[in-house]
Amino acid sequence: MNGMRRYFDQVIETAGLYNTVGFNDDTRAFPSIPARHELWRRVSADWLAGLVIRGIVDTEDAQSMIYDSAYRLAKKTYKLE
Repeated sequence: MNGMRRYFDQVIETAGLYNTVGFNDDTRAFPSIPARHELWRRVSADWLAGLVIRGIVDTEDAQSMIYDSAYRLAKKTYKLE
C-alpha cells in the first residue's frame, strides 16, 4: 500500500491520471490478480478521497476518475472496446 501511495503522490501528480493505464499487473500468479486489483482500487479511492477532502477535485470528478482508473483506462489502452 505504501508503494502505491508513493506512486500516486509522485507519478500521478506529475504525469496525470489520464496518461497512465490505471491498474496493470504482469504477475504470473493468476489467482492473486483479483486481490491485487482490489487493493489497487481501495488505494486509488483513498487517494482520490484525499483530493476531495482537500478541495482539489469535487465528488463527481472523483467518481469518474476512480472508474477510469479501475476500468476505462486499461480498456482503452489495450483496445478492448
